[in-house]
Amino acid sequence: MDGITTKLNSADPAALISRKTGDWWQDDRRNWCSYCGVAIDFSANKPGSVNATRDHVIPKSHKAEGIKIPACLPCNKARAAMSLPEFLVSGYFDTVRRKKNSRAWSLRDLWLVLAYAAARQAYKHSDEWPGNK
Repeated sequence: MDGITTKLNSADPAALISRKTGDWWQDDRRNWCSYCGVAIDFSANKPGSVNATRDHVIPKSHKAEGIKIPACLPCNKARAAMSLPEFLVSGYFDTVRRKKNSRAWSLRDLWLVLAYAAARQAYKHSDEWPGNK
């Protein structure tokens, strides 16, 4: 996904998770809210689509590096500064997931993205990470 990922060896958790999740900004997932699955459009707000935002997987208020996923404005506002685990058990998330939109990311993928973001944060702040000096 970027220079940091390519520097990491194959035993690195972030690199392993990255291979599982792929690059969501380059495939069709960028066109759908990760949480509720509603169509979003970053190029223009077309009829039938909702305002698109990029939601920080680890909130900026938690001093995160900036791994982001696509989200509609209502879901991003509902999440606010909640951690992803807090949001995944929230009443709002439960309500939007009951609609069973097939374009919403699976819980597995949401947790993998959180693990990826956490591993990247650990790499950034560790001088003991393999290959990090």
